Amino acid sequence: WPLSFLSAPQGIGSSVGRLLRKPPYPSKLCRPKFFLPYLSSKPVWPSNDAVSEALSASWQEIREECRAVMAEAASADVNTKGLTAVGSWQKVPLWSHGKPHEDNLAKCPVTAKTLAGLPLCKALGMAYFSQMAPGTSVKPHFGPTNARLRYHLGLDVPEGNVLLAVADGYYRWVQGKTLVFDDAYIHAVHHQEAETRSVLVV
Repeated sequence: WPLSFLSAPQGIGSSVGRLLRKPPYPSKLCRPKFFLPYLSSKPVWPSNDAVSEALSASWQEIREECRAVMAEAASADVNTKGLTAVGSWQKVPLWSHGKPHEDNLAKCPVTAKTLAGLPLCKALGMAYFSQMAPGTSVKPHFGPTNARLRYHLGLDVPEGNVLLAVADGYYRWVQGKTLVFDDAYIHAVHHQEAETRSVLVV
């Protein structure tokens, strides 16, 4: 992603200058700490691109790997604990800021192979399995930057009131499909059903 500065309309110097000033946020609903004003901005994006196709192609195998590794290695980190208003939100990390979690990836060969074919997904942010217990709510929050898109691959998704709120809209995960959004926009989760919700986050 640092190479994106080279393609900025007014060049590197102008882009850095804009970053040092107060960013011209597109909306009060989009206020990340690190904002690149020359990137396209909208809360939710189409899920018919090559990344979505690659993730969806093996979703059932990925789901089985998620179920197995979550049962063995799931935990709540500082981020999930701080953002969980009620209930339980746990993760199994796969990639963190360009560094692999080798032990977890070794237990998930199909997932690991799929992520290996998406090299840019590891450059900024994390890839992980995410599981929420019934009755869980995640507080509204902004992601750190608009320099990425988040892909959620639905793995175990109960029917009913299991919703991702992004900006001023509500969206449902679908098993085997991706939900693609810019997490620089304020977002939250409301899970009011009786079964666990699991997704792969990239």
